Amino acid sequence: MRNNSPDIRELERIIQKYKQTVYGIAAAMLRSKADADDVFQEVFLLYYKKNLSFESEGARRSWLIRTAVNKCRQVNNSVWNTRVDKTDEIDIVSEFAFTNEESEVFTAVKELEEKYRIPVVLHYFQGLSVSEIAELLSERSNTVSVRLNRARKLLKERLEEDDENGYF
Repeated sequence: MRNNSPDIRELERIIQKYKQTVYGIAAAMLRSKADADDVFQEVFLLYYKKNLSFESEGARRSWLIRTAVNKCRQVNNSVWNTRVDKTDEIDIVSEFAFTNEESEVFTAVKELEEKYRIPVVLHYFQGLSVSEIAELLSERSNTVSVRLNRARKLLKERLEEDDENGYF
């Protein structure tokens, strides 16, 4: 990373390129539209304020994802967050306009526990490898693999149950 003078046009390009990635992570981790909006803004504001420049797009993407994950964790761990009833739960499905099949899966994904939901979103929706996820989450690759396997099993059970009950 190296610092250069701020360029608004470059910032707009970065926001356009990574808005779905950052917002998708925030929406999946927080399940609150207001919180996801706040994290989205904080990530790009921090990027701008720090005046960051990266050697590669991969390094930039990793920084944005890591920062989004960390900001979401801060929100989830805040005292305020534990006291407030979330009435504005985000409809992630409509936010990303998935097809019906994808929306069924994503609806099930957003109901997973955070320890399963985050790796699933990062791996299947953001295209990160197990090792990249492990690095971002400060976990062992084995742990991430186990959580992905467990999440797939939980999702399969959930989707089969919903299918049997006529929900989909």
